[in-house]
Amino acid sequence: MTIAFTFSTNDFEYVVLTGTKANPALHSKGKILLPANHDIPQTVAWFETELELLLNSIQPDKVSYRLTVMKVTNNYVSNVFYGQAILNLQCHKKGIQISHTSPSSITASKFNQPKGTNLSAYIEGLLGKQSAPWDKGIKDTALISLINL
Repeated sequence: MTIAFTFSTNDFEYVVLTGTKANPALHSKGKILLPANHDIPQTVAWFETELELLLNSIQPDKVSYRLTVMKVTNNYVSNVFYGQAILNLQCHKKGIQISHTSPSSITASKFNQPKGTNLSAYIEGLLGKQSAPWDKGIKDTALISLINL
């Protein structure tokens, strides 16, 4: 079982897959909005609680997250990088394998597909059309989870 995360300045998304790369099954997915009006220490404490609850309830074998370094602002650092840092800390404490995936490494060749394959259509073909949230961002998160199955 793998779980992948994508952190943004407003929320974080996660996708949990089971099975194999050739025959994955969607276990769960979600989008969790970051709290409004929290200062940085409160936000970090919130990440610790939310991520620990998710990891404890899902008990994944592997964790991965989307690592993007662009337009780095104070808000981006506290809402994205700090979330990733707390995720790394939680995985270390729990002995869960964790890695990061850069968006540029999500390529068709990772899935034994021909160059130019529409990966959003590919993941939807494997998992079926899903209820919201099921946009490009969460499909990309599902692809990160699939890479790590």
